[in-house]
Amino acid sequence: MITLSLLATGVAAALVGTATNPGATMTTPEVSSVERLDVIGRRNQAQSEATEQTQRLLSVAGLMGDPMEAIYTLPGVVQSQFGQPVVRGTSPDDTTFLLDGQRTGPLVNVIYGSALNPELLRDFKLHSAAYAAKYGWATGGVFAAELRDPKQQKPGAVLDLNMLRTSFLVEGALNDNQSFYAGYRRSTIQYFITENDELDDGENITRVPVLDDYQLRYQWRPGTQHKWTLTALGASEKAGLNLSEASEAGRTNPEYIGDLFLNSSWHSQQLSYEFFAAPRQQWVLRAANLTENEHFGYGDEQFIRSKEQRQQLALHWHQPLTGTIQLITGIELDRLELDYQFDAILYYCTDHQADCDDNRGGREQDQDTLKIQSKAAFISAEWQLHPSLQWVLGSRYETQDYTNQSSLQPRTSIHWFPVPQLELIASAGRHQRLADLEKILPRIGNPDLDTPMANHYNLAAQLQLNHDWRLRLDLYQQTMHRLARAIPVAQDPQQLRYVSDMRGESKGIELLLEALGDGRWSGWLSASYSHSSRYDPNSGQKSRYRMETPLVLSAVINYRPGNHWQYAAVLTGRSGMLYSPIIGVKPNPHYEGYLLPIYGEFNSKRLPYYHRLDIEAKRSANIFSYPAEFTFAIRNVLNRNNVSGYYLLHDAKEPEGYRINKDVDLGIFPYVGMKLWF
Repeated sequence: MITLSLLATGVAAALVGTATNPGATMTTPEVSSVERLDVIGRRNQAQSEATEQTQRLLSVAGLMGDPMEAIYTLPGVVQSQFGQPVVRGTSPDDTTFLLDGQRTGPLVNVIYGSALNPELLRDFKLHSAAYAAKYGWATGGVFAAELRDPKQQKPGAVLDLNMLRTSFLVEGALNDNQSFYAGYRRSTIQYFITENDELDDGENITRVPVLDDYQLRYQWRPGTQHKWTLTALGASEKAGLNLSEASEAGRTNPEYIGDLFLNSSWHSQQLSYEFFAAPRQQWVLRAANLTENEHFGYGDEQFIRSKEQRQQLALHWHQPLTGTIQLITGIELDRLELDYQFDAILYYCTDHQADCDDNRGGREQDQDTLKIQSKAAFISAEWQLHPSLQWVLGSRYETQDYTNQSSLQPRTSIHWFPVPQLELIASAGRHQRLADLEKILPRIGNPDLDTPMANHYNLAAQLQLNHDWRLRLDLYQQTMHRLARAIPVAQDPQQLRYVSDMRGESKGIELLLEALGDGRWSGWLSASYSHSSRYDPNSGQKSRYRMETPLVLSAVINYRPGNHWQYAAVLTGRSGMLYSPIIGVKPNPHYEGYLLPIYGEFNSKRLPYYHRLDIEAKRSANIFSYPAEFTFAIRNVLNRNNVSGYYLLHDAKEPEGYRINKDVDLGIFPYVGMKLWF
């Protein structure tokens, strides 16, 4: 979603009348008689088209079939070194992803891309802060994606062929009230490389990377009040490399010498029932089962294997209390069972520390099962105090039995239209999430670790400049509490591993200017300036957070000159992330002949400024009378060598026996694709 979720926009616009068209005026018909037109709507009709905001996101240049890439053009969102979204200076682990209202498997793949099929997205919203009471178990952002309903049409299919993925989708109506779709996507990179290919010095492919995902949905709408939806989703990734002593990883840390492989998958099934009763009254019941499997191996037969089973049940109820008060309430149950096994050299570390080598443990083996049951209930009242003023007041209660912790999280927001063209929003809320699982496991973590908490405060103003332009300004502050801190191994006689005594703060300003377009031009310009810090009470040190990016700029433009061609471009730029500079070396006490870096002041340096330009052209055509679309794109058209980090590399040719290398992102990358409807 281009802007943050506005709970009152639809209600206030309907009551104010001219809010969506500030230039409109009321006139009296001059005719003496008016023909009456009766429109009969059906509340539970299929929602089979993407929202306008989602369509704009999917039109961003250079997505290469991955809608997740579009979120990095929104204000306050940047990509971490490992490909995860960072929202407003919080940790990637603070952010949660919801699909159709419930937690799902990882939507961001490890190798590349995401498990979201752009053909099936109906809505894709980012809630950056102080979100509604129905959203929980997150202290950063909430990405809420919704799949669209199957289309009530004659069965048809879509074939998408491109350089990264091939996909096939078939959908249509079974009868007047039943419809379905089935989609499958598979990577194509495995057809361009083979096993034993050498990627770099000492790096040989042992398992060709393969990614695939599937989407199945069946919907039944018996009558005007009932909607049943059955959905099955899944994704998998497989890849393998052999790292020799000549590889960069092997020359940096011999623990990685050997076979490196990844084999992961997840599968979910959801049954949803919606009951549309009186006007504005709705019941939604959802039950879901999620299975995640991961097997990761490296080095001298080190491995981590896990299987996660999660069952979820949620009941949400929308009920008008009066003509001006709408009640939204719900309960949610979640049962998690994690079976895990590992044999690995462990590092007890967080992203608040410069040198994880100081927290190196021994090689340990363990096998166990972790079980967590969590419950949540929320209530929210939307009160239309005046045609131009709405107050939303709610609260959420969450509890879990692993550490027997619970919290009450008040949420509130006020929406005011002083004039039809201007909306002012003030919102605040308290939020909680479960501590990272690897930090609360009995043997290698601290089962008594507190759950992280955050308080969000947000002020916003949205101005409809005219029919084609909209401006939004946000000011925010977030305070974080009970963040995990790793205890140095030498200072941890009780082997607690972690304690939750760190605090943090993030604050900033965001600007979003949208060109809504006249059918030919559209796009947006976003800018944000922020500051994020962490405080360690043990050392008394307050430092900037590693993923702090003070300045973030994005410019998105789309141009359609006619019926056949469409052009798009996106320019992104941001401050480099912080890092601790390497100022020297020391002997590695675990491996003779190897060196470890000595770091300077924590997070005292910043990576070079990042910028990238992507361009794209699409051409509509017909192939044997079937509609088709051709895509030609160039990612990083300026071939910018954006630096993502620095690392120590052993090099006997250097006088000091080492050199400091830099990691750079992908350079110029051309992309072509074809889509065919039949």
